[in-house]
Amino acid sequence: MSKDIATRVTTGVQALALPGQREGWQAQHRGSLLTDAQTYDALADAIQADLKARRLDGDLPWGISAAARARKRVKPLRDAARAMRQAAKAINGTVAAYEETQPEVVMRRREDKALRKAQRKQQLGVAAHNSAQATLRRLAPGEDDAPAGAPKLLGDFFGGGDRQQRGA
Repeated sequence: MSKDIATRVTTGVQALALPGQREGWQAQHRGSLLTDAQTYDALADAIQADLKARRLDGDLPWGISAAARARKRVKPLRDAARAMRQAAKAINGTVAAYEETQPEVVMRRREDKALRKAQRKQQLGVAAHNSAQATLRRLAPGEDDAPAGAPKLLGDFFGGGDRQQRGA
């Protein structure tokens, strides 16, 4: 990649804006990052094998010291490979986030949200109306008494008036 950073960024933004080129840009950059990660891992494996084979005076037996020393020396390469894999995942997330901010997607999502809100309001209104009607039916006196909604005595809610009263 001999292009300067401004040209690469401009090309990337233009590629993200066009749905047909978006997948190509994503595959190209993700592929190059994963290839770099594999290269770093292969290089780390080669260096680690070479350093394990080099024994120094005073090393512990069975190559324990050489193996620990080799792991310590290749850790930056392993970290770089891990960072490349994370960057490849980030490219996928970037493309997904970019797709989520497309105007038609945002408008469709807003319309769906407004529709769900209206449905919820309607359901709440129906539930409130049904609850009010049930309360009025409970409070309404019998057919031969006063009209519906007229106040009743507390004793009317606990049975008929012909019941024997306690303590009297």
